[in-house]
Amino acid sequence: MRKQHDPSLVRSLIAALLIAASGSAFAQHQEAASATSVAFPAANAHSEAKLTARIIEAPNGTFGYEVLSDGALFVRQTNVPGRPGNNGCPKREQAEKLSALVIEKIQRGEMPPTVSQNELKALGL
Repeated sequence: MRKQHDPSLVRSLIAALLIAASGSAFAQHQEAASATSVAFPAANAHSEAKLTARIIEAPNGTFGYEVLSDGALFVRQTNVPGRPGNNGCPKREQAEKLSALVIEKIQRGEMPPTVSQNELKALGL
């Protein structure tokens, strides 16, 4: 013969399970949201740091650059910013000038250090 359970106990158990499941789903949603959010450093966070650039190889025989802040990688740019595609600068000298411009912007507190189309044209890009 089958044993009868107290209906209020069953309802309480179901409610507890639903609360636990919704709390777990909420926590996972919060983790996912915080993992995908992008936060730029404060505008002056690297203005006093020692900023250096190194030219790197980019796709299809082009050149990109890395900006190091006190020796730590801060920016890695393998394509021409604001332009479609994956190619970097056609000439090493252009990548050097572009990285110097980005370093100037970071030192002035521009964060992110965006480069305009006019600035790219002035660099021959």
